[in-house]
Amino acid sequence: MESPRLAPALVLAVLGACGPEPLPPDLGGDALWVPLDLDAAIDRGEPSDPIPPAEQRPAGALTLVDVSEAAGLGAVVSGGNTHGVGLAFTDLDGDDWADIVVVSGRSNVSGESFASRLLRNRGDGTFEDVSASSGLGDALAGRDGYSVAAGDLDGDGDVDLYVGAQATDVLLLNQGDGRFVDATAERGAGGPPSDPSLVSNGKSKVVSLGDLDDDGDLDIVSASSTLPYPGAYLLRNDGAGSFTDITDDSGVQIDPQGNPCAVMWTDYDNDGDRDLWIWNDRGGRVLLRNDGGHLSELSSAAGLDAVTITHPMGIDAADIDHDGDLDYYVSNIGNNPLLRNNGDGTFVDITRLAGTEGRYGWGLAFEDFDADGWADIFVAQEDDRPELLFHSRGEPVPAFDEIEVPHPPVRNGSAAHNVAAAFADYDHDGRTDVLTARTDGSRITLYRNETELGTHGTLQVVVAPPPEEIPAGGVGARVAVATGELVQFRDVTAGQSRASSNELSVRLGLGQYRGASWVAVLWPSGRQTVLRNVGAGQRLHIE
Repeated sequence: MESPRLAPALVLAVLGACGPEPLPPDLGGDALWVPLDLDAAIDRGEPSDPIPPAEQRPAGALTLVDVSEAAGLGAVVSGGNTHGVGLAFTDLDGDDWADIVVVSGRSNVSGESFASRLLRNRGDGTFEDVSASSGLGDALAGRDGYSVAAGDLDGDGDVDLYVGAQATDVLLLNQGDGRFVDATAERGAGGPPSDPSLVSNGKSKVVSLGDLDDDGDLDIVSASSTLPYPGAYLLRNDGAGSFTDITDDSGVQIDPQGNPCAVMWTDYDNDGDRDLWIWNDRGGRVLLRNDGGHLSELSSAAGLDAVTITHPMGIDAADIDHDGDLDYYVSNIGNNPLLRNNGDGTFVDITRLAGTEGRYGWGLAFEDFDADGWADIFVAQEDDRPELLFHSRGEPVPAFDEIEVPHPPVRNGSAAHNVAAAFADYDHDGRTDVLTARTDGSRITLYRNETELGTHGTLQVVVAPPPEEIPAGGVGARVAVATGELVQFRDVTAGQSRASSNELSVRLGLGQYRGASWVAVLWPSGRQTVLRNVGAGQRLHIE
C-alpha cells in the first residue's frame, strides 16, 4: 500500500520573544502565553490566502478503513487485565515515521499472559516486529502491563518509554540505535510496589509525562488504586533522566474512591504550566492546578461536582469552539461528558447539547479527521459495540453528528474492553489515523483515514528543539496556527486518551485556505518560534 508523502521536513530557527502588544482575544490572545513578534517572524512566502469560492470542494464523509492485515499487523494481538493494555503510536527510531508499542499483561478473566510488542514503521505503509532486537520484549516479559507514555526523559534527543505495570512501573531508555534498556532502578524510577491484594479486576496503573516545575525536563506521574493513598506518585526529573520521588511535597492525589483511569497533563487555565487531571472509575475526580510546581485540588471550584459520570475511562483536550481555551472530553461507561471551558476556571457539561453522549467509552481523542478546521472526536467502545466518530458541524455552539465505525469480532466478550486508542499520521498523507487495542487477545486494529478532503488544507507540526536547550523536546509546547483571523491551537502531550500516547506532533486542518497566515510554537519559558505564510500540505519540523 503506497501513500503520498508530504513535503520534506523543514527545520527552522528560534526567535526571541520581545515586546509587542498582546494579540486581541479574537486572534487567540487568551491561548498565547506571551505576545507574538509577528514582525520578526520568518516569512516562508508560501500561499496562505483563502481558496476562491468557485474553486472550493467540500470534504467527503469521514472514512476510517481497517488496514491492519495490509500493514502487517494481522498477527499482533493485545491482552491483559480488563483495565489493562496501552499503546504508543509515535516515532521511536528518529526516522520521522510513527512506530507502535503495545503494552500487554495478564488477563484476570482467562488467566492468559500476552507479550508486549514494538513494531517499527518501514515508511511504506507496513510495520515489522522488532520486539526482540530492540530489547523491549525481554524488558517487559512477565510484566503485568497497563499503560505507556512516550517522551524524551533523559534529554538526549530520542523518545523513551515509561510503562505502567504491576508490581512496579518500568523506565525504558532509548539508546538511539534501535535498542531500549531497563533503567528503572538505576534512575530512581518505578515508584512503590503495588499491593498484591489489590491487583484484580478493575485495577490499573496509568502514567503520564509533563514538566511540573518548568525546568525544561519531563516529570512523571503514575496513578493507581493498587498504591497506598494518595494512590499516585510523582517523580521529579533531576536532569538527564534521574528521578526523585516528590509525592509527599507535590500535592498530587487521587480521589480515595474508585480506580484512576483518565490521567493527563494539560494547561486548562492558559497560564503556561501543566495542570493535572485524574478521573476515577467508580469514584470521584480531581483537577490539580499547577501553582509554581505545587498541585492544588480545585475540582469543586471548577464546577466538576456537577458533572454526572460514573465510570470515567479516558480524557483529551482541544479548543472545540475556537474561543481560546481548552475544552475536555471524558470517555465513560455511560454518558461521555463534553466539558466546555468557560474561560474563568470553570466548566459546563454540554454533552446533550452537542450530541456526543456515547455509551461505553474508553480510548479517545480530538482530531480533525476531515481538515475543516474543527476538531472531531473518536472514542473506542467495549466488547462488540462499534467505535464512534463524532463529526463536528463547524458551529460556534458545538454540535456533532455520530458515525459508527465497525471493528473486527472480539475473541472473548467477557474481557474484550477496547481500552486503548492512539493517533498518528502513520503514512504521511496529511490525515490522522487511528490505532486501537483490546484486552482479550484480539488483534490490534489500524484504521487508515481515507476521508476525501476536497480542497481542505492540512498542516502537521513536529516540535523538535535541541535537547541541550529543552530536554523535554516538544512535550509541553503549544502550537498555534492562524488562517485569516481564526486561530487554532493544540498542546504537545505525552500520555492521554486511555493509558496511551499519540504521535508527538500537532495535526490541524486549515479548511478552505491554501496555508496558514502564521504558525507559532510557544514554550512555558517564553521561548517562541514564529513563521508567516506557511503553505498547506506540509509536515513541518520546528526548533
